[in-house]
Amino acid sequence: MRIYLAESAFGVFALDQDGNLLASSLWPENVSSAVEKIIQLQEGGVVEELVNLVDKFKGQDVTFVLEDDLLARNLRDKMYVKVEIEKPSGVAKKFRMALRDYVNRVRSGLSESEFNEFLWEINTQLTRIKIKEEGEKRDKMIVQAVFSLDDIDNTLNLFSTRVREWYSLHFPELDKVVSSHQAFVQIVGELGLRSNFTTEKLKNLQRLPDETVSKIMGEVHKSMGAEISEDDMEILREVANETYRLFELRREVERYISEMMKEVAPNVNGIIGPLLGARLISLAGGINELARLPSSITQILGAEKALFRSKRTGAPPPKHGVIFRHAEINTAPWWQRGKIARVYAGKLAIAARIDAFTGEYVAEELKEDIKRRIAQIKAKYPKPPPHKPKKITPLVKRRGRAGGSKIRRKKEK
Repeated sequence: MRIYLAESAFGVFALDQDGNLLASSLWPENVSSAVEKIIQLQEGGVVEELVNLVDKFKGQDVTFVLEDDLLARNLRDKMYVKVEIEKPSGVAKKFRMALRDYVNRVRSGLSESEFNEFLWEINTQLTRIKIKEEGEKRDKMIVQAVFSLDDIDNTLNLFSTRVREWYSLHFPELDKVVSSHQAFVQIVGELGLRSNFTTEKLKNLQRLPDETVSKIMGEVHKSMGAEISEDDMEILREVANETYRLFELRREVERYISEMMKEVAPNVNGIIGPLLGARLISLAGGINELARLPSSITQILGAEKALFRSKRTGAPPPKHGVIFRHAEINTAPWWQRGKIARVYAGKLAIAARIDAFTGEYVAEELKEDIKRRIAQIKAKYPKPPPHKPKKITPLVKRRGRAGGSKIRRKKEK
């Protein structure tokens, strides 16, 4: 005999294959206690009410049918009963659709408003707990930190460009000499007017080599820029200083991401580095989500637009996404990049699953495997593949349109 076990906000129910109610075991009527039982059940826990329900069929030759794999295994191991997994279960679906009728059979006197209110309170508390648990996951902090890093980068590009254009009214030559945005805004914020520039002051600033200092000083006295007042320069220096502080903030966010990656995803971090690993986690939505992805998807994460374009136009699909930023891939010859990206994606998929589910550190072993596979690829494919000539589709000569009435009239004349 097959008995279907179905859980609900009110308890667990035993049904036959036709959906007839055989027995039930209800949760406590207190909402908080009921929510606690439901969460334990969702996590695969064999709660007291489920044990009591199964005990009612003790000694009978029955097989219990459940929808949850983990719960079924735990029930079998704890109570030594036969179980089957059926998902989706038609009987359980029918039970959920007619939940009110089933509950009325075991809890008499429950009005429709009381039924709806209890159900609403249960669902509200479950939602709050799930949201809180999701927010407490450390990998979600990494996702938000990567988003913040992108926002800071966009803001830095905007402000750095503005400071360059603004300061070029006064000292346009500096824009060509200093390519680094961070060094440029630091010079503007610290020194201001070009008349304040001296070799000693420039050398005291960070990230400025002696060669750059000499070039700047060579341009100071022959600059074609306009003279501006101290008041005009003051506001420009404020903007430059705020921009420089954003660079410092970016460095702090990077440091935070590096520390978090060591804690949350040490194997992914060990294989591909903290920033690139964090970006992969961000694109997937979390470490668990990344662990569930096949390596073929991990390989092209970040190249979704190119993938959809290839499906739409028939162009070759992308061979790599953000994983291309790894030095081992982007410095390889073009004909080896896709193969090396595939190797990294395969090992990253393994690393993400270990980080998500076991926590064992195996990054060094995976890195050795990667090095060995890359060496094999470079030995096997030292030269680019022969060029394949494109197939030229012969043009179909279109038949000319009929002359029409005007052409016919001309011919008649």
